[in-house]
Amino acid sequence: MSNEILNEINELIGEKDFAQAKIRLEEFLKDDEFNVEALKLLGLCNLNLELFEQGRINFETVVKYAPDDATSWFYLANCYDDLEDYLHAKSAYQEVINLREEYADAYKNLAVVYMKTQDEEKAIETAKKGLQYAPDEYRLYFLIGTAYISSKKFQESIEYFEKALELNPSHPQIYNNLGTAYITLGNYDKAYENYEKAAEYDPDNSLTYYNMGSIMQIKNKFEEACKLFQKAYDTEPVDNYIVSLAMCEFKSKQYDKAIKHYTELSQKYPEKTNFRYNLACCYEIIGDLDCAAKLLDSIISANPKAIMMIQKLASIYIQTNKTELAKELYEKIVMQGAVTPDIYYDYAILCMKTKDYEQAEKIFKKVLSLNPKSARTHKDLGVIYLNKRLFDYAKEEFEKAYELEPENKDIVFEYANYMHATGDFAKAEDMYKYALSMASDDPNFLTFAAKNKMSFNDNDAAYAMLLKALSKAPNNDFILFMLGKAAFLCKDYENAKLYLVKAYEIAPNDEIENILALCYYNLGNFIQANQMFLKILESNPKNTMLLLNSAKCYEQIGDNDKALEQLEKAVEIFPDFEEAHEMIRKLS
Repeated sequence: MSNEILNEINELIGEKDFAQAKIRLEEFLKDDEFNVEALKLLGLCNLNLELFEQGRINFETVVKYAPDDATSWFYLANCYDDLEDYLHAKSAYQEVINLREEYADAYKNLAVVYMKTQDEEKAIETAKKGLQYAPDEYRLYFLIGTAYISSKKFQESIEYFEKALELNPSHPQIYNNLGTAYITLGNYDKAYENYEKAAEYDPDNSLTYYNMGSIMQIKNKFEEACKLFQKAYDTEPVDNYIVSLAMCEFKSKQYDKAIKHYTELSQKYPEKTNFRYNLACCYEIIGDLDCAAKLLDSIISANPKAIMMIQKLASIYIQTNKTELAKELYEKIVMQGAVTPDIYYDYAILCMKTKDYEQAEKIFKKVLSLNPKSARTHKDLGVIYLNKRLFDYAKEEFEKAYELEPENKDIVFEYANYMHATGDFAKAEDMYKYALSMASDDPNFLTFAAKNKMSFNDNDAAYAMLLKALSKAPNNDFILFMLGKAAFLCKDYENAKLYLVKAYEIAPNDEIENILALCYYNLGNFIQANQMFLKILESNPKNTMLLLNSAKCYEQIGDNDKALEQLEKAVEIFPDFEEAHEMIRKLS
C-alpha cells in the first residue's frame, strides 16, 4: 500500500505539482515518520517550493539515516546554499564529491559557493576538477572564466569563455562576460562585437546596451553612445543610464537634451550637486550665464567650501564683466587656507584686472614661494614692475620667465613689450617677430609689433600689420586708434579720420581726439579741428602743444588776435617755446 502511495506522489512531483505532493507526503509521514524515501521526496518538494529551511530539516534527517546517499547530500547542500549558510554548503557539496567523484553538478555548485564567498582560487580549482568528469559542461568553463574576471585575470578568462561558447553558442551572459574581459584589456572592437551577440540572444538585457554605449563613449563617438544609452534606458529605466546619456549629450553638443536630463536628475537627487553643476555648465555654453550663475550660487550657499564650483562661478562673473565679484569669490577661497599655487595665481590675475596691483604683486610672490619655476608668474610679476616703472625688477622677472619657457609665446610677447618700453626697439623687433612666428594672427601681437615699427618710422609696415590685426578684431578700440595713428603718419588722413572716429565712439579719450583734430587740420577743416583742440584744453589748460595747434587753426581761419592769445599762454607756461615765439613774430 505504501509503495502505491509513493508512486502516486512521484507522479505528482513529475507533474511539478509540489504543493499537492507535499500535502500527501505529510499525511503519509504521520504514519511512517522515519520513511527515508518519503522524507527525501518531501525535502525535494520543499526545495522546489523554496521552503529551504524545511527542506534542510528533511535532508539532514535523510543523510542521518542514509549517509551514503550522494543525491540527498546534494539537495541538502542546495538548501544550505539558498539559506546563505555557505560554510555548511561547502561541507555538504564536498561530501557529495567524496561519495560520488564524478558528480559534475556538485563541482559546479561548489565553485559557485566559492565565488559567493570571494574565494576565486578555490572556485577555479573546483571547476577545473569538475572538467575532468564533464569536459563538455559549458557551465564549468563559464564559471572558471567568471572567477578569472573576479580575480582581475582578464586574459586568462578569455580562453574559458571562448570554450564555453563553443559548447553553447547562444548563451548571452557568456558573450556579456567575454565583452567585459575584452573591454578591460582595451580591445574595444572585440568587446563591442561580443556585446552585439549578447543583445542578439537577449534583447531585453539593458546592461548590454549600456556597455555598448560605454564603448562608444570611450571612442569619443558620443552620438552613437547617446542612442545606446537611450536604448538601455528604454529597456529598463535605470537612473545611471540617464546620467551617462546626459554626459554624452553634453559631449555631442546636444545641450537642450542634456539640460532636460540634468534638470530631471537635479530635481530627483537635490543632494547631488554634480548634477546641478553639470546643468550650470550646459547653461554657460549656450550663453544663459544668469541661469548658470544662479545654479552655482545655490550650490555654493549649501557648500561654501566647494572650490571647483566657486571657481566656475568666478569664471562666469568674469565673462559678464563682474570682475570684482569674481575677485571676492577667490578671496573666500584663499581665506579657507591650503590653497594651491594655481588658485593663488588666478586670484592674482583678478587683482590685476581690478587694478589692485599691490595685492597682485603680493600674491604673485606667494605663488613663487610655492613654485619658483612658474614661468607665467615671473612674466606677470614683470608686467606689474614694468607698469610701476621698476625696470630693473621687471628685467629680472622677464629674463627668468624666458629662461624657464623660451618657447612660450606670451612670455616672448611680454618680454618684447619690456624691451619696447625701455627703448630697446631693435631687440623688441626681434622678440615681436619671434612671438608672431608662433602666433602670426594674434591681433594683440600684431598691434604691439606695429607700434614698435612706428618707433623706427617704419609706418607703412606698421599700417599693414594693423590692418591685419583689425581683420581679426574689428571692434577693438586700441587697434582702431593705432591704425588711425599709423594712417596719420603715412599722411592717409581720410582713412586715419575714419579709424579714429570709430575708436573714439567705442572709448573716447583725449589722445584719440588730439590726433583726430590733427587729421581735420591736415584735411583743411580748421574750424572743427580747433573745436576739438579747445575741448581738450578744458581738461589740459597747460598743454603748450595744444595751445600752439589751436593758434595754428585760428591763423588759418584768419583770427590772428585769437591765435596770438593762445601763443602768449603757451610762452607764459614755457618761455623757451621757440616755435611759439616764431609764430608770434610772424603774426605781430
